[in-house]
Amino acid sequence: MRLKRDDYRALARFRYLIRQFLQFSEEAARQEELEAQQHQMLLVIRASDDAEGPTVGEVAEHLFIKHHSAVGLADRLEQRGLIERAKGSVDRRQVRLRLTATGEELLEHLSRSHHAELRKLGPELVVALSGLLEGVVAQ
Repeated sequence: MRLKRDDYRALARFRYLIRQFLQFSEEAARQEELEAQQHQMLLVIRASDDAEGPTVGEVAEHLFIKHHSAVGLADRLEQRGLIERAKGSVDRRQVRLRLTATGEELLEHLSRSHHAELRKLGPELVVALSGLLEGVVAQ
């Protein structure tokens, strides 16, 4: 079954809204002198279920980047005093990443602004996604 014009419109609208949010996110990070991936790394570290923090490899996996690229991001964040590295308590060979107090504050600020933006865009995103899924389910 071929897609209809409305299917393309729904997909275009959904992608537009996602891109609008990502543009907001990139600009918010830039205002804090962060790269978008650095912001995302802070978020992944903070969201980790592991009390010791994630490993560099785990962060790389979440960011869809190579291990050495994650190391470079971590280096720059550590230089800014936003994260710290610590050896794992169980496996001392593992390097765990944790936010510093400064990193926590910065991420809190960015996350509050992101929540506010999502409150604005959220209803439109839901409508766009619903319209997109209706077309997919109907096929």
